[in-house]
Amino acid sequence: MLDTQTIKEYAYSLGFDIARITSAAAFPEAKQVIQERIGRGLLDGLPWFTAERAEISCHPDALLPEAQSIITLALCYLTEQPEEPTSQVPHGNISRYAWGDDYHDIIKPKLQQFAEWLKDYAKTTGTEEVETRLFVDTGRMVDRAVAQRAGLGWFGKNTNILTKGWGSWVFLAEIVTNLPLEPDNALKANCGSCEICLHACPTGALPNAYELDSTRCISFLTIELRGSIPLELRPLMGNLIFGCDICQEVCPVNKVAEKRLGLRDAQGKPVIALDMIKKREPITVSDTKPVKIFQPQPEFRTRPAVGSTPELIPLLALTEEEFRERFRRSPIKRTKRRGFLRNVCVALGNSKDPQAIPALVNALHDSEALIRGHAAWALGNIGGTTVVTALQAALVTEEDEEVQKEIRYALTIG
Repeated sequence: MLDTQTIKEYAYSLGFDIARITSAAAFPEAKQVIQERIGRGLLDGLPWFTAERAEISCHPDALLPEAQSIITLALCYLTEQPEEPTSQVPHGNISRYAWGDDYHDIIKPKLQQFAEWLKDYAKTTGTEEVETRLFVDTGRMVDRAVAQRAGLGWFGKNTNILTKGWGSWVFLAEIVTNLPLEPDNALKANCGSCEICLHACPTGALPNAYELDSTRCISFLTIELRGSIPLELRPLMGNLIFGCDICQEVCPVNKVAEKRLGLRDAQGKPVIALDMIKKREPITVSDTKPVKIFQPQPEFRTRPAVGSTPELIPLLALTEEEFRERFRRSPIKRTKRRGFLRNVCVALGNSKDPQAIPALVNALHDSEALIRGHAAWALGNIGGTTVVTALQAALVTEEDEEVQKEIRYALTIG
């Protein structure tokens, strides 16, 4: 059997922060949970997440015949907090994981290099037939269930995997192989009585511990949802235009990760919002145990073309070509222009800033009905005589029935 410590050390040399191993046995509990959530409609809007997919995802040998082991890996994406914007115009907020380059483009080459090395290492012990299959969260792999069983981390009540040292600020990846490797044990850690994340979610997407209603999650609404954002949820989204970190920002376990990075504001306080922690019973995190500071992955640092809190009004002017060019290396490209500008409209509506009116009026004539409809809602939310005039004019020429409904609704609130 290969030396697992040698395997883990190679993972660390590639830049991964955690490496653990588990068997390729099935994950029946994960399968049951997924199928139950599908049945209750909590995964509606994710048409690819079917019961059939769960069946395959929870059986590694369906992904790689003769699979015996899974190497599960975590790469921390926590990076420095950029300075808060000072300009007096509406700004959006982008999830931390999307500040830099697309993590798929960063992790996949590392996995490919890892797999090649693993084959060479196996040959030194006389093993010639080495098979591998690689996953970076988009494949058919229950990566969080794998991480939990391998002891990489434990399930937080916000359904994220929490790790010792990096919190939930990690990307997960796996290598399934036919090599027999000594497995690690699951961690005994848990969230105790802490429920901060459950109460912090603005849309109520965490109705119970360890349960996520994807249809109310802002990350789903701004990234995965292809159609119109439900009216009742739009005011709850604030200025979030791609993803949401709220349930991570309030999590006490992430306190350790921010210490390791040494993130502090001008007053020397941790940058992640910890003011809510004192109101409840968080997990105890030692303040006396020495903590090694680590350097952020350079690829995850904020790219000027993306930013963490971009000005919203200029984004509405992006053409299709400009959108593709600006976000070609970013996860944001996943939403496509129509979805991203939809989100921008909602954030501008929530800002209630009259400065946004001219740009939103222009968006009423965008080629995409989805953008036109959300621009109408945003204008109605801002209100005023200029808005009413623009909406009435748009209603005369608008041919899409759904957009007409949005305009009529906007007129009732504007």
